[in-house]
Parts: sequence; C-alpha cells; structure tokens
Amino acid sequence: MQIFMNSENFDINRVLRKISTRHHYIPRFLIEGFTNGNGFLYVFDKKKNKIFPKPRSVKSIFFELDRNTISLKEGLESSVIEDELYSRMDDKASKIIKHFQKGELDIIDFTDESTAQFIFFLITLFWRIPYSDYAAMDLMDRSETISNVIIPEILMHKPTIQKIQRAGLFNHTIDEMRGAGEKGNICVNIHQFKKDVFVIGDNPLLFKRIPQLFSEFGEIDLLIALSSRRIYSSTKNELKNFKATNALQYNAAVINQSIRYICSSNIEVLKQSVQCYIEQRCKGSELMLAQEAFET
Repeated sequence: MQIFMNSENFDINRVLRKISTRHHYIPRFLIEGFTNGNGFLYVFDKKKNKIFPKPRSVKSIFFELDRNTISLKEGLESSVIEDELYSRMDDKASKIIKHFQKGELDIIDFTDESTAQFIFFLITLFWRIPYSDYAAMDLMDRSETISNVIIPEILMHKPTIQKIQRAGLFNHTIDEMRGAGEKGNICVNIHQFKKDVFVIGDNPLLFKRIPQLFSEFGEIDLLIALSSRRIYSSTKNELKNFKATNALQYNAAVINQSIRYICSSNIEVLKQSVQCYIEQRCKGSELMLAQEAFET
C-alpha cells in the first residue's frame, strides 16, 4: 500500500471515496490485444461449456464487482486498492506490455530493466487472478499476526484485512526471489504469427510445471500470449521455431487451467482450441498440454 501512501499528492479524502465497482483482474490493456477489428472478443464459458455466439466488449469480461472494495467502517467503502494501487501499477506496466504487443520485433530490446518490469507485471497479475484465490487465502491463514487490540484470528478473517494483505503478496514473492539469488541465464523471446492464433484466459500464465516455491517464479519455463498474434517466452533453453501446433497446445492448456472464461478475437480459433482441450481431456492427457506447448 505504500506505493500510493508515500505520494506527495496523496489525498486521503479522495482516496476514501468509492470510485469504481467493476474491478478487472486481467488488465484491460492486455485484453485489448485479443480483440477483433471492432474491439470485441468471442467468449467461451468453461463452466457452461458454451461459446457465446455474439462477441463482447473488453469492459464486460475478466472482472468481478467490488473484488477489491474494502469497508473502512459502517457505511463507508473504498476502492483504493483498485483505483490507486493497481491503477498505478497498471499504468507503468501498460507501457512495456504495449511495446511488446506492437513494437517491431527487430527493435524490441530485452534489457534487464524491461525484463524486470515485465516479470513484476506477471507477479502482480498472478496475485490478482481468481486462480490464485486459494493460494492467497492459504498463505494468509498460515501467516502470523500480532495484535494487542484484537484477537489475531478475528482480524485475519475480516474481508477488508484479507484484501489489503493480498494486495501486497507480490512483495512476498519478490522478496523470496531475491533471497534465492541468481539462478543462471534465462532466454526471453517474442514469437509472432501473421494471423490470429492465441486466446486469453482468466489464468493466462502457462508454466511448464507448476511452481512449488515463490522463489521459482522467474526460473520455470513460462509462456504468456501478449496478443492474438504474439506470445512471450521465458525459458532456460532458447525456444525456437514456435509453430501453430504449439499455439494450439498453449490455448488448450490455458483453457485447462482457467477457471471460467477464455476469449479470442476469432471464433474459429476459439472453437479449435476448445475442441483440442476436450479431446485431450477425454484421453486423460490434458495435464501434458503445458509441457507440449514448449516442445519445438
């Protein structure tokens, strides 16, 4: 929370007002990379096993009402986490994301600074999506809280306290990564296709294997689609010749790990990806999709 509390322009009265209700756990600037020419997306509802026939707008997907709203006292609610903390982080992250989405590949320079900014975005994204809800609650349940005013167990189970603590979990991950030290060189790259091939789900970060420790976040091979035509890879060994079959495996793996919504600019790409996921699930091999997405 100190990201905005230390600001010289911090206005407590303005912050305490509830400004927003629709809180996107996938930032809109990332979603926009998967829209069609009219700015819409086709949506697959995994729980209903249904692709909606009509596309939807960016603002109507990947959000929860009052997901980050906190109650300060009876009758007083604030969306400070969304409107100050996440808004400022998104403003900084959007610049590097848009550069990766639209910049000419031959001039994109993966400097230490740009790579660090992108990894920071991925960490904050991980702790915002519904997929990490259980992990966040488990971590907070196991954390120690010391208070001379209120019983710690009561304090920790208040929704407002939980939301504030979760908003700072990215710091815990970063601290663990720093404490682990350097783990060798990582090869980063952006792979581009001439047509729309990728989907975006409510859990778009695809690891080759699920991290068991926070310190592993920047070590394990990772894929995340930046747009319907570009995907970012971070791997120990250079990932070359990323093909359309890899893209389909990535899409099916994202569907497999997402909780509810998966979107695409192209309804046919979405249909093919859903069909691939269903076929692999029927074979009982859906857990292999993540690894297969990295094979070239």
